[in-house]
Amino acid sequence: MVKYKKGDLMRAPEDIIAHGCNCRGVMGSGVAALVRNKYPKAYESYLEKYDDGGWSLGEVQFVPVVDGKVIANCATQYNYLPRGYCHADYKAIKFSMTLVKEYAQERGLSIAIPKIGAGLAGGDWNVIEKDLKEVFDDYDITVYTLE
Repeated sequence: MVKYKKGDLMRAPEDIIAHGCNCRGVMGSGVAALVRNKYPKAYESYLEKYDDGGWSLGEVQFVPVVDGKVIANCATQYNYLPRGYCHADYKAIKFSMTLVKEYAQERGLSIAIPKIGAGLAGGDWNVIEKDLKEVFDDYDITVYTLE
């Protein structure tokens, strides 16, 4: 079930923080930059994967970090520039969220996400939310919002 909570994703009590990132080796803005700054290990792992052969859309990298959380770097968009265009890949978002759900289910972990793909990536939240409701019809996910 998709639940909403107003608050700071970086302070979420859930076990997994899943976020969208691009396939170009840059976590320079948005939620990805917040993750990079708070969880440098997640950023270093993201860069290592980029340097070791790159990212493909839909891939997920699970990175345990210092406070017991797991950061899920989800390749949900190929590029990030120019601004003002939709870079979100809906298939990649749905596929990566399926992988996050499977990982969480196998370990009994809770999941927090932002409005993945609907911020700087320019995706339509109505489309993304519909896919999330399909993926998470039998498992909880919390979407953190600022509004």
